[in-house]
Amino acid sequence: MVKNASMVLPVSVQVCTLNEEANIRACLESVAANEPEEIVIIDGGSADNTIAIAREFGARVIAPGRLGLGPSRRLGYMSSESHYTAFVDADDRIPVGWLKTMIRELDAGSYAALQSSLRAVNEGSFWSRGWDQYFRESVRPTPDTTMVGRPALFLTSALQSHDAELTSLDEDTHLSRRFELAGLRQGIGSAIAYRRVEQKWGDNRRKWQSYGRGYRGFVDQHPERKRALMLHVAYTIPIRRSLRPLMEGHWAQPAFGALMALTIASGWIAHTASSETPRHS
Repeated sequence: MVKNASMVLPVSVQVCTLNEEANIRACLESVAANEPEEIVIIDGGSADNTIAIAREFGARVIAPGRLGLGPSRRLGYMSSESHYTAFVDADDRIPVGWLKTMIRELDAGSYAALQSSLRAVNEGSFWSRGWDQYFRESVRPTPDTTMVGRPALFLTSALQSHDAELTSLDEDTHLSRRFELAGLRQGIGSAIAYRRVEQKWGDNRRKWQSYGRGYRGFVDQHPERKRALMLHVAYTIPIRRSLRPLMEGHWAQPAFGALMALTIASGWIAHTASSETPRHS
């Protein structure tokens, strides 16, 4: 991947992967078009052509095996020498100019972390429409937030200022809490990224149940946030984030929100039960 050095942006764009052959090429094409100085793949043991495709784009590949998402993410940002580090997922597609806008807004707001606004790639399904409306309601520009997901841009120095391990489940929530406790500013910017979302019930169910397990693990470490997270699952997801889409004629959105909330709750409850089951040697 040959670049004009005068156009390269001081960003290490990092993608954690595991068997992402179907997604990674389109993702890296969109990343490369934004001219970062580095692309990093942290691979969890792919058995397909993920790594080979990454190397076509000149990516630096770190292959630690199945560490889990949090430890893999940490391994990437602790190795970064760029001024900024961006987290992008393999199913994300970032338009040309996305990085420039993110850098400009992060610097202007003196942010340590800035999440992108988000839309779902339109594949004409109930799931695409549901996720798109959910993203529009939950990931909209805001000057201050306590939660930064992905894709996002960070000051590398802020990421590296806390060298502790990062949990595998719900790692973005834990990282955002670290930033909040450290008094570092977080926000959601105006740049819009696009995401390919799950198109089958089973895939969405597994994703949402993992959210529930992650929330439970987060509450175990930060019990002071339990009430807020329970309110998020019981009210914000199924009601608050469905109301505006419903008023705009998106009649199926309450069903999507209810499915998400109930499945997250089931993951939370199942994880609670498993963690409280006595273990016998």
